[in-house]
Formats: sequence, structure tokens, C-alpha cells
Amino acid sequence: MALMPITPKAGVYTNGTDYQNKGRWITSNLIRFQDGVLVPIKGWDLLRSTALTGIPIAIYSYNKNDGDQILVVGTDEKVYTLYNFVWRDITPSGFVTPDSTSPLGYGAYNYNVEDYGDARSQSGLGFNAHSYSFDNWGEHLVFTCSSDGKLYQWRPDAGSGTPDATATVITNAPTGCQSLVVSNERHLVAIGANNDPRKVSWSSREANTTWTAASTNTAGDLQIPTGGRALSAIKWQTDILIWTDTGLARLYYTGSPFIYGISDAGTNCKAISPRAITSAGNFIAWLGEKSVFVYDGSVREIQSPVSSYIFENINYLYRKATTAGHNSSNNEIWFFFPSGESKTPDKYVLWNYIDNTWAIGELSRGCYHDEGVFDYPIAGDENGFIYYQEKGNLFNSKDLGTAKPTATSGAIQLANGDNYIHATQVIPDSEANTLPGVTLSFKGRFTPLGAQTDFGSVTFDNDGYSDCRISAREISLIIEGDTNQDFSLGNIRLDLKNGGRR
Repeated sequence: MALMPITPKAGVYTNGTDYQNKGRWITSNLIRFQDGVLVPIKGWDLLRSTALTGIPIAIYSYNKNDGDQILVVGTDEKVYTLYNFVWRDITPSGFVTPDSTSPLGYGAYNYNVEDYGDARSQSGLGFNAHSYSFDNWGEHLVFTCSSDGKLYQWRPDAGSGTPDATATVITNAPTGCQSLVVSNERHLVAIGANNDPRKVSWSSREANTTWTAASTNTAGDLQIPTGGRALSAIKWQTDILIWTDTGLARLYYTGSPFIYGISDAGTNCKAISPRAITSAGNFIAWLGEKSVFVYDGSVREIQSPVSSYIFENINYLYRKATTAGHNSSNNEIWFFFPSGESKTPDKYVLWNYIDNTWAIGELSRGCYHDEGVFDYPIAGDENGFIYYQEKGNLFNSKDLGTAKPTATSGAIQLANGDNYIHATQVIPDSEANTLPGVTLSFKGRFTPLGAQTDFGSVTFDNDGYSDCRISAREISLIIEGDTNQDFSLGNIRLDLKNGGRR
């Protein structure tokens, strides 16, 4: 008959049934789509040979004035810096760690669940996963964690050419804070200050120890005008965006006498977690309770074809462990979330916001930080290890196990009615020049609900094609890549012959 292209269009679709998603990819792992072509993701390499204490849940980096790099990692037990090739535990004295609170304990779940008198192994309440806020005040690191609420600073040069041994409380700063941001105008801004869930306070310009408003300074405070409790904040262009448990507010600079104003920026768009928010430069993206949102001057809901994969699999009790990250080199937003009974993120979805394609998979990452200061993105896993992401191929990546880059399609229609088709050869296009590293498998049916036949797998010979024996009306395509070899799937074709009527 003819050569028939069978490669599904770019992107994974999980919403709806497999038959509704015919001619599309319906599952994947460790792959992405670049310019419409399926390729494997890159691997990861240890940044530190030994694990940190605790689970990494936040990462930040910046450059000193002399160009030296500083990396900051917050775990659920400690705060670390990497500076001049030396890792330092800078956890403040008396710091209340994110793991200090738990939803578990006696009476923490529904009546008649588990044995009387035993502490519960799970909670009927959502786990309150606390979050860090990191920023730099010039060359000094400033941070807070919602479990502790104090504002801290750490100096890489404490005046004697050596760094501070630990971070210390910023004098006069408010306590009971949820988040902090250094504004473009050089104010240190505290969100949820002094245990007031709607209060925003800021220091005087260039003076992070001056917080009491006076005619001689620019310190001040205001209240978030909408209801709800402040959870997180992030700088975007000239504004500071503040997420509450109901929506989004925008803090903007006005100058004297009020210094800042605040307005409602969005409703019904709350983030599923304070950690599930990331900046992509021109816009902010976050995972909501039921969908994905972006802010680029206004709030927009993004229709994701893989939302069912997230919200049908997420461990709802531990949803606040969900985290987000930006991979600028590949124009991607990553969301990592806990699934099943996992308390830490173990699955992901990634969104290529230029091509508007999505992929899904499994990977343990509790935080993800874009390249810029460092040459690669940096991420941490549930075992305390810190990695350079997108480095090399998958083969030598730690804890990969038996996982391989894979994708499976929904039904690909070959014939209609009673007709069926024979396929005798599988042929790649000219762009798929590394397909010797790929195995293709085919499963076929004569009817959508009929028995499925496994037609086996094929690999490509050096001459660019492989023989196969397929007889069906519709087939499903499964690709599996070699972790030690990059590939570009391109457009796979089948050499078809009419098989007549069944």
C-alpha cells in the first residue's frame, strides 16, 4: 500500500480514556519534547558526594560582587551554604526546623481508625509543609522559614575575610514571618509579619535593622486587603507577588509617603503548596489545587492535558510537599509531587511553555533551582543528595535503577470497518539517526475492546529499517531508549499491505 507515519504528535495526554487519546502519547518517563520531537532528558551528577542532613526542600544561589558563587540549601533539619568549595552548616542557634511539626499523633485521624492508644501513622489533616525564603541583601544571605518565623542573615565575609559560622537573627526584625523578599528598592519585606497572617512589613531602604516607621526613614507596613492568610511571596519585575490561601495579591512601589501599595491580583487561584511556585522570567507559574496557573500581569489558568495524572495520583495529605522549578535551557516548568502513600515528591510533570507540550514521569526531587549562577540546574532528592541536573546522559545517574526513557501511545488507527492491515517493515526518518539505541514494541487489536496481541519488539539495523509482522486494525506503540545513548525519535513509518477483511 504505502508508508504510513505512525509517530504520535508531540506531548503526553492523560485526560480522558486511552481511546479518546488515540494517536497520542499517553504515558512517558524520562523523556521530553523538543521542537516536536521526542528525546530523552539529560542525566544528573552528584554536586556533593555525601548526603546532607535532612531532606532538601529549597535551593538558592547568587554571586558576590567579585563573582564568587554562593549556593544555599535548606533541608527539613538544617541550612547549608557552599562557598569557596566548602560546605558549611549555618543553621542558626535555636532554629525551629521544618520537620518540628507533624500532623501525626494521638487522635490525629478519624474515629475508629487504627488501634486505640497508638499514635496515628497518618493524619486526616493535610500536612503543613513549611517553606524557606532565600534572598541576598547585597553580598549577605537573608532568609526565613515559616516553621521558625525569624529573619536571619549570613555573611560570607564577616569582616575578617572569613564567613559567619552560623546565620544570626537580624536585629529589630519582625518575628512570626511566613516569607521574605528583598525589593528592587532595597527594602527587606516580611510577609505575615509578627504572626499577623495578613500583615506585610518592610525595613527602611538600605537598612534591614530599621523597622519602626518614622519621618526620617521609609519603613512601614500594611494589610493584605483580601481575606486569607499569606503563604509565600516572590519578586516579579517591579512588583512583589503574595500568595494567600485564597488567591494572589500584588505589592507595588508608590514612593513617599506610603512607600508601597497593595491590590488584589487574582482569586480562586491559590497554590497547592508554597513550594509549588517558580519564576520563568517573563511569567510566574504555579500548581493550584486543581490546575496550573501563570501570572504575566494577570492570572491565567493553563489547560493541561496531564492534569488527571497529577490530581488522580497526588497524596493529598502531603500535597504541600509539592515543588516547582524552572529549566530555562529547555523552556520547561517542572512540578514534582508526592503520589500514593509517599510523603515526598516522587512523580513529576513537565511543561514546555514554548511548544506547549507536556510529559510525565517518576523522579524523586524535593527542590529544583535553575541554572544561572551555576552552569546547570541544581536539585535535591529525598535521601539528602544534591545534584547537577541536565548533565550528561542518564546512564551514570545516581539511583536511576532500571528506569529507562520510555513512552507509550494510545490507539493508532491502521484500518476501518472489517478491514485489517499487514505491516512488514518499520522505517525511521532521516532525523532519527541514533535509533539503534531505541527499541520499538507493538501491540494491536482488531476492535477497541478486543483482545490485545503483543507483536514483539524491534531494533533498527544499520541499514535504517527493521522487519516486523503486524496484523491489526489499530496498534499501540511503545518506545524504550538506551540510557547510555541519546536519540531523536523522528517520524516512524510502517510499510503497510492490505490484509483484506477479517
